[in-house]
Amino acid sequence: MNIQPIRFVHRGQIVEASGLPITTTVLQWLREHAHQCGTKEGCAEGDCGACTVIVAELGDDHGAHAANRAVQLGPLRLRPINACIRYLPTLHGKALLTVEDLQRLAPDRALHPVQQALVDCHGSQCGFCTPGFAMSLYASYERHQGAGTRPTRQQLADDLAGNLCRCTGYRPILDAGQAMFDAPAVRLDPAPIAALLGEIAHNTPEPFVYAAPNPALLDAQGRARIDQFIAPRSVDGFAAERAARPQATLLAGATDIGLWTNKQFRDVGDLLYLGDVRELHAVEHDGVLLRMGAAVPLEDAWAALVQRWPTLRDMALRFAGPPVRHAGTLGGNVANGSPIGDSAPVLLALDAVLLLQQGPVQRRLPLSAFYSGYMTNELQTGEFLRA
Repeated sequence: MNIQPIRFVHRGQIVEASGLPITTTVLQWLREHAHQCGTKEGCAEGDCGACTVIVAELGDDHGAHAANRAVQLGPLRLRPINACIRYLPTLHGKALLTVEDLQRLAPDRALHPVQQALVDCHGSQCGFCTPGFAMSLYASYERHQGAGTRPTRQQLADDLAGNLCRCTGYRPILDAGQAMFDAPAVRLDPAPIAALLGEIAHNTPEPFVYAAPNPALLDAQGRARIDQFIAPRSVDGFAAERAARPQATLLAGATDIGLWTNKQFRDVGDLLYLGDVRELHAVEHDGVLLRMGAAVPLEDAWAALVQRWPTLRDMALRFAGPPVRHAGTLGGNVANGSPIGDSAPVLLALDAVLLLQQGPVQRRLPLSAFYSGYMTNELQTGEFLRA
């Protein structure tokens, strides 16, 4: 198997990472290896938003549906996510934007309009949470600049629902969110990033495989176990890898599994990643059935549900915050069966049916028959949730 380093775009160039455990988080890489310390660790579980960064990827067909909630910027799709629970190998073929990048976008000024507005409106008190707020505001800024709109105060509050200010400085932060549009627009040029991402994609085999020693697990000779991160790009390739590695841990957004490793210190072994499988990002509605692939982000999945059942809007807004919803998936929420995975009761009320796959064989199972006990389910060996 062709094992490669992790390659992604950061600070305007392709960077490589190798030799790091496969569960190294983006936050750990930023602070301990890239020495970019603007991004903070607050809760280390995706709740506070101090570690918010932006992940950009090429906007190919696997996300082009009406409910897509990524920020569309030319050929790129941008999503705010929590760096503290995002595994570094998932960045392969993507771009990472952090608070340090904002000033680079405005070389003729001291600060980006987002940052300047936070200064002018006194939107920072202790300052610890400020980089995360700046990145969430930046995602909102690019979305509305692209649409030619300005957000309402409530829309800004919704965009910032995944960021906590312990100093309770929300009023001036919202003031800054409105004031950032008063300055001349400063936009990210997506073309250079897209070109670099295309270069990485051209040189990435199918599947992408990254491997590294696990220093926490040594054999009798003192050698570290080698763990693998496998990322197929087609559903057939994913099914084949799942059949060959039935004991591998399935990984989507890591909003649950990320806590297994950085809070509970669990051994997850090899990771089989759904996030790059094109077919698993599809959202389809034929007038009768709404069908969502297992890798559709929660933000997009809830938007699709609200389009069909508008009364779910309040639930969608209260389900985690945007950085979690842009990273986590509805499929992962269902399949993991976490006791804090609040989508299952809604889907049960909608009589949801699961499409399961084992190798080339597919079967349908009502969600009501899926769970067999506390965090246990009816998935067979080598089977996975497809839609």
